[in-house]
Amino acid sequence: MLEEKKTEKSEPLQGEKQLRTKIALSLGLGLLCVVLLGAGVYFYSFDHGNLHGKAHIQIAQAATGHDIADQLEKKGVIRSAALFNVYARLTGEGNKLQSGNYTLDQGITVKQALSELKHGKTDAVMVTVPEGYTVHQIAGLLQQAGLPGGEDFEDVASTYGPLKYQYGPIASPVKGEGFLFADTYSIPVEYSAKQICDLMYKHTDEMLTPSIRKRAEAKHMTLHSLVTLASMVEREARFKEDQVPIASVMLKRLQVGMPLQIDATIQYALGEQKEELTIQDTKLDSPYNTYTHTGLPPGPIGSPGIDAIEAVLSAQPGEYLYYVAQADGHHVFTKTYEEHQTETENIYGSSS
Repeated sequence: MLEEKKTEKSEPLQGEKQLRTKIALSLGLGLLCVVLLGAGVYFYSFDHGNLHGKAHIQIAQAATGHDIADQLEKKGVIRSAALFNVYARLTGEGNKLQSGNYTLDQGITVKQALSELKHGKTDAVMVTVPEGYTVHQIAGLLQQAGLPGGEDFEDVASTYGPLKYQYGPIASPVKGEGFLFADTYSIPVEYSAKQICDLMYKHTDEMLTPSIRKRAEAKHMTLHSLVTLASMVEREARFKEDQVPIASVMLKRLQVGMPLQIDATIQYALGEQKEELTIQDTKLDSPYNTYTHTGLPPGPIGSPGIDAIEAVLSAQPGEYLYYVAQADGHHVFTKTYEEHQTETENIYGSSS
């Protein structure tokens, strides 16, 4: 009887042992599969495709990971879209991809493709805006660079103005004028006109440092009037050494209530660069006509550089009220109209 009981108890124990063995084997096989899959994905993530060229990739904001993978495979950037999806899921990189336009090498690894798209290294065009350029001229530069945002840039810049200090006592007809500082910009090709404006406005705001703002305030000058004056100095002075003296003449004329008589403002109002203005041009009916209106024009007439800004801040109303350009571009400064006429005749002849 005792032996029978012992045998009855051993049977369930053997069954439990077999069950545990099966579970262990299943877990082991499952773990091995995961390890092999992970190793395979990791290994093949470094696998290159066969193509060796360039491919343009456009990723919309609403694109899914599968959309991106399919496009990369079709364009020959990677060998396998399926591998891209698996690797992106396992590494958690799939949610970090950036929309935009990319130019990628064909035949790169899944890991390389993910890195490029994760860091948002989109196509960009370098555009240099020279000192003195107007909104109209900047729009032309953007169009020449092949940027789609250049097509309606002028319209957007004319009405778009997030910076409060850009508005003077008179509403400027072209809101963005002067607040698109001259510099070299890296502009992503997918940027709209508004995004380009945002980029340039942000740079302008950074360039107008707290120090510049304090110095302008100390001279009882708003940032709007500072940029307006600097834009005229930029257009009038060909050489840096003439900027402060020209700014001094402008400040002196403003001080005594004399019209600025800046030829560049007439050119701006005309919308064209004439080699020589006529008497009729100086009678143009425009708020930008500084021959017929005293004080500052409604707003800037172009994009000043930082040197022109510094020139206005450094200048003081001096004794000179006139200047005339010589053949080499440098200016001669005089105190009286008679002296000005004499210097003009010396440079251009008595017929001037």
